[in-house]
Amino acid sequence: MAFEIEFQRCTKDDIEALVKISKQFYPEHYSHIWENEDTSFYVDLSFTTAAFKKDFETENIIYFLVKRSEKILGMLKLRKHQELVGFKPTEALQLEKIYLLAEATGLGIGTHAMNFTKNFAKKLNKKVIWLDVMTTSPAIQFYKKLGFKTISYYNLDYPRLKDGYREMQRMTLPI
Repeated sequence: MAFEIEFQRCTKDDIEALVKISKQFYPEHYSHIWENEDTSFYVDLSFTTAAFKKDFETENIIYFLVKRSEKILGMLKLRKHQELVGFKPTEALQLEKIYLLAEATGLGIGTHAMNFTKNFAKKLNKKVIWLDVMTTSPAIQFYKKLGFKTISYYNLDYPRLKDGYREMQRMTLPI
């Protein structure tokens, strides 16, 4: 890779930066799945100052800003100990969110972020990383290429989410 990617562990002092970047990347990638391209339900649920403050009160949740040359390109949200069928919470790490700005996609940054996540999981002696992804997401092929396998499906019941975008897949990667 011709450039250096940094994963900056966040503190409460980074909430403003997390809110700002989230309100940029989420609509860039997901406006089309919402009625009237109105992403406000999910943005208000997940990417407000109050939502981030609540997460920072949860010891199990860690955020990382994805940066290149001090420019914020995205974020990761990890749950260090998150139960998964067949695994104790201490054995499983959930990659709850991985988002990049549209300008940062297709540059290998996602692969770098996944390698960072795998190394983080190894340091915690995890046996598995798991994530949930929309069945319609192009990211599924990326996850499969990295070795993730689908173990189950479920549907989201968010209001104003278009029907063709409700199905989710739970995927796992052994460590």
